[in-house]
Amino acid sequence: MPASLSSGSRTAGFRETLGTFWRVLRANPLSFVGFLMVAIICVAALIIVVAPGLLVPYGPQQETGVFSQGPSWKHPFGTDANSFDIYSNTMLALPLDLGIGFVIAGAALLAGGALGLVAGFYDTSPLGAAASVTIMRITDVFLSFPSLILALAITRALGIGVLPTVFAISLTWWPYYVRLVRGEVLALKHLPYVIAARAAGVREGRILLRHIVRNLLEPIIVYFTLDIGTVLVTYSTIGFIGVASKYPGPQPEWGAMLAYYQSSGSITTTPWEVLAPGLAIFITVLAFSLLGDGLRDILDPRTRRAFVRGAVSHDPPPEPQSVPSSPGTIDGGLDRLPTEGGATG
Repeated sequence: MPASLSSGSRTAGFRETLGTFWRVLRANPLSFVGFLMVAIICVAALIIVVAPGLLVPYGPQQETGVFSQGPSWKHPFGTDANSFDIYSNTMLALPLDLGIGFVIAGAALLAGGALGLVAGFYDTSPLGAAASVTIMRITDVFLSFPSLILALAITRALGIGVLPTVFAISLTWWPYYVRLVRGEVLALKHLPYVIAARAAGVREGRILLRHIVRNLLEPIIVYFTLDIGTVLVTYSTIGFIGVASKYPGPQPEWGAMLAYYQSSGSITTTPWEVLAPGLAIFITVLAFSLLGDGLRDILDPRTRRAFVRGAVSHDPPPEPQSVPSSPGTIDGGLDRLPTEGGATG
């Protein structure tokens, strides 16, 4: 095939994919809102890391000289009793909390996904069956404890800090991916095309990568996206208890900010102090939840086709205009058609 034809087919396929993507988003506005919110959050986090002065007017412990002032144009979320700008501290905590969500969910996905593949795909051979049983029994032990309580216990044993808390949550998060991946693998490995590939002599490793892993990507991506918000809530809860981070400090964190302003007893007198970090957690979790729902609609072929059909107009096509029959036509002159013998009537 010439290079120009191959390039043209790839361009046409890419345009068709974008068109389908846009039709699904148009049919489900909440998915579009989720995509937009996540894009804004990620871009804001990147800007704060690279050039914080573009979005944040004050540093994490920089005094503004204004104490316990309500929201204003200069201080959108007001100031606290230390004269810190609450908006600046809330925005400066965005890269940390967002990065923690990605790191913990990503580490759990890699570890739990690999173990789930082994436990689900190689459970028929003697060695694989022993490994599968061992993996699932260890997974059951971890799942028998509430993940938050177990993470708190591990954090207290390792010490207070961001890194010990991230390690503790990651250590309790991978079993969920083991269960998810193993269940999907067990369902996929008995499908006809996998059985046909094995009967054709395709190697097990190739079947695993080409037929199993490729079909696992859709549910895994959706679950991973939804899981970022759950991880964020879990870490903020541990930070609220006071085990993860300390506030005020060089690196703000939403859960620690909530704990500090709640313990100061200023909820009734200065409610804007608690509103800012709480609203940040709510918006971030909501954005990733909407994004996960949108990805489910886009990646699932059945749902995608339903949305695309729903986005297309259902108006019936216009009826063809009837033309009056004239003598000699089929409609108007059936009596003039020749008979079997060729004679006319």
